[in-house]
Order: sequence, then structure tokens, then C-alpha cells
Amino acid sequence: MDNDTQSLTVEQVLQYLQETTDFFIQNPQALESLELVGSPDGTISFTQRQTDRLRFKNEQLKEQLHTLIDNARQNSDLQERVHQLCLRLMDTSGLDELLPLLVKELKQEFGADEVALRLFYNEENTIVLPEMIENVINIHIDDASLAIFDGILSRQQPVCGRLTKAQKILLFSDRADDIQSVACLPLGHKPCAGLLAIASTDPNRFHSDMGTVYLAFLGEILMRLLRKYCHSDYDN
Repeated sequence: MDNDTQSLTVEQVLQYLQETTDFFIQNPQALESLELVGSPDGTISFTQRQTDRLRFKNEQLKEQLHTLIDNARQNSDLQERVHQLCLRLMDTSGLDELLPLLVKELKQEFGADEVALRLFYNEENTIVLPEMIENVINIHIDDASLAIFDGILSRQQPVCGRLTKAQKILLFSDRADDIQSVACLPLGHKPCAGLLAIASTDPNRFHSDMGTVYLAFLGEILMRLLRKYCHSDYDN
């Protein structure tokens, strides 16, 4: 029997055993001819190999379960914090209350290292911003500098991950080099009320695979609160 024939026979046996997983249960006498114990030095027995594989799969399942539980807890906590933030924002009576509260809450309650808010205005409405609010700026909706955010604004959904250097400089100026990951929230569309950026010095804090449902909800609430200040043609 040449090597090709022997190799083909091995493949046939393996395929048959894979298709007939209960073969040894239905034919226990076949186990008598297998060397299950007393393996040579440096090798492991059939039973040990199977046990190790099952233990490995079991550990993988446990890790996946723990990850799901942790994610569920984090999502529940995030949902509650976003809900409470939105209620507090809705209770404000003007920009002088709304904007400082937003920046303070995002930094203290959500652990943001930096917050940037760009409020868009048109020809009919120039926004008068409260004093002493860090990194909250009004900008014309057609300002050429906003072109670098066209991709984010056109998606009309939160975008998490890395920004380009030019984008970070526009939002965070002298702190741009410290910012490693950002969640960007376009505040509505037609017209868009602005762009909110929640930034972290941790490169893994905001990433492209993270869920954005609660961020989108926060963006929708802010859109409705800010439009009456940013667009005179919008009836709130």
C-alpha cells in the first residue's frame, strides 16, 4: 500500500468519524484496539486530548458568557445615566443653563477628558453664547472649515473612534495631541443643530465596534433642545 493510498484511507476514516460522532458509543468494542492509556513519553492519550479540547471549549463559553453579562450591566448603567442626563437637560430654561450643565455632566458623570460643541447658525440667526463655557463655539453652517467633517455629518449617526489630526485641531486646538479617541454626535439634520464631540485620552475608550444607540438618543434630545436657539426658521 503506497503513501497516497494510505493518506486517502486516513481521510476516509476521519470523515466517517466526523459524520458518525456516536461510533464509539454504538461500537464500544472498537475502543479495545485503541491505545487510550500508556502513551509514549511526550504524547497524550486520546481521552486526555478530548478532555483538554472540551475544557478549552468550556472556558471559551464561560468567557463569552461573562462578556455578555458585563456588557449587559454596562449598557443598563449607561442607559440610566443617559436617561437622567436628558431629563436634567430638558429641565433647563436656556442656553446659559443647558450648555454648562451638558459639559459638566459629560466630564463628571461620563468621564470625558474633553468636550467640544460646535453650534451651527445660519444667516437669520446669530447665537449669543453664555460666557465662561469652555470649548463651545458657534460656527456658520456653511463654514468651509467644516468640510473635514462632511463624512461624519452626512451619516447622521454617532461615529466612534479616531479622528484625523486636522479634525482634532479644529475641535480641541492645543489639546489635540492628547486626544486619542472620540465619539462624535451630529445633532440632527435638515437643518443640523451642531456637532458634539466627547473625547478621551484613552485610545480604547471610543472605538468603531462600540454600540451607539444611547449616544444617538442623546444627540436627538440635544437636537430638539438646541434648534430653537440655532435656527430661527425652526418651530420647536
